[in-house]
Amino acid sequence: MYRILKVLLFVIAVVIFSLSSGCGKEETHYGVLGKSVGPYWNVVRKGAEDAGKELGVKVTVFMPQKEDIPQQIETVETWISMGFKGMVVAPSDPEALVSPVNSAMEKGIPIITIDTDSPNSERICYIGTDNYTAGWAAGKEMAEILNGKGKVAIATGSLTAMNSLQRMRGFEDAIKEYPEIVIVKPILCDNEETSKAVELAETALLNNPDLNAFFGVYAFNGPSAAKAVKAAGKKGEVHIVSFDVTDEHLYLIDEGLIDATIAQKQYLMGYEGVKIIHSMSKNGIGETLDSLPKNEEGDYIIDTGVDVVRKENLEEYLKLMDKWGVKHTFKL
Repeated sequence: MYRILKVLLFVIAVVIFSLSSGCGKEETHYGVLGKSVGPYWNVVRKGAEDAGKELGVKVTVFMPQKEDIPQQIETVETWISMGFKGMVVAPSDPEALVSPVNSAMEKGIPIITIDTDSPNSERICYIGTDNYTAGWAAGKEMAEILNGKGKVAIATGSLTAMNSLQRMRGFEDAIKEYPEIVIVKPILCDNEETSKAVELAETALLNNPDLNAFFGVYAFNGPSAAKAVKAAGKKGEVHIVSFDVTDEHLYLIDEGLIDATIAQKQYLMGYEGVKIIHSMSKNGIGETLDSLPKNEEGDYIIDTGVDVVRKENLEEYLKLMDKWGVKHTFKL
């Protein structure tokens, strides 16, 4: 009931905002705000821009150089002042983005979240990976690779982003079924700095000579661990389960340095995000929400799903990448 009331209040805000904006024809302009520059977010960008081209609308996509919460807040506030008709936002810190998201919603500018949710904000819906389930899948994959026994180090780019926390929780819950798998503490957090990620992986190998595996939570964590493993001469001895698929992941899987990676469908996050925001702007909030799935709590959640990519199914996954028009240099 509370969520329904919020939606009704938002619809009223949209009407007021529209009336105050005047009757002149304006260019439809949407904003897509990611977390950081990198291969993962390049795919999100492509999905968003493809949707904008199909719809004939202007889409501005912005990614900070690295996770930068103040810059995300500033970007949302700037887009509000510029009169954007809707925004697709991936919060680096879900709580920190509550105020700017709510400010946009109060002004009749619809906001949806992708990749990482901000459930305590007034955002209308979330599109992305069920990160707990994805983390669980990674944990089950790791358990199978290790035959239910070994020491694992977890590497991540953030200890605040909800997607990171949910993936780690899913991973840890999955391996609870295997008491002989031990997670090395502390968690290796690099704050999305690749050089630091490699350094932390190297340190983990030095401090734990009997380390059996790395679990990489963010896109660069798997490749960073692979560099450390290769440099230590432990290929095939120290296993890696990672997240996301970039050219680098593909080469490392083929080389045997990464055993498996959890492939998100981030292209769909950007693509569907722009499509849904445009539908809300063109057809109305209520009509758009009627076409979206709801969970048991009445919240609108769209799970884009994941694939587990291994060496044996690389060819099949490459075909999917080609279908989405995602550029890659890797060839089998």
